[in-house]
Amino acid sequence: MNINSPGAPDVAIRQRVLLVEDNDAAGRGLARLLEAWGFDVTVHHNGASALEALASAPPPDFVLTDMQLPDLDGRELALHARNLVPKPRVALITGWSLDDELTSLESWGIDWVFTKPVDTSHLVARLREPRDRG
Repeated sequence: MNINSPGAPDVAIRQRVLLVEDNDAAGRGLARLLEAWGFDVTVHHNGASALEALASAPPPDFVLTDMQLPDLDGRELALHARNLVPKPRVALITGWSLDDELTSLESWGIDWVFTKPVDTSHLVARLREPRDRG
């Protein structure tokens, strides 16, 4: 019997998310929503602590990072994440328009860009997409 919410996967296969958001309220809110959808979420409020977390533990399945952090650009965090094994999928969350930069985001190791306010149903759908094997 599955005791999780209808959209949540079984607890045994909970995917881990490293959420990096300097706005405490926004971080807590997004973390709660993702947890309700069955993800295991760890929140960090700056790039330095997120880098420490990436270096000291097995890599998360996903890194969701704000673009503008107090001490680091979210793209720099993505560069570090792409060197991990296994490599997490990375989403950049921003309130800024990145139209001119979208073609270069892959070189940063960024899989997706979400603009604020984040459409959480769209975010969860992307996180649940199977990883390309190619």
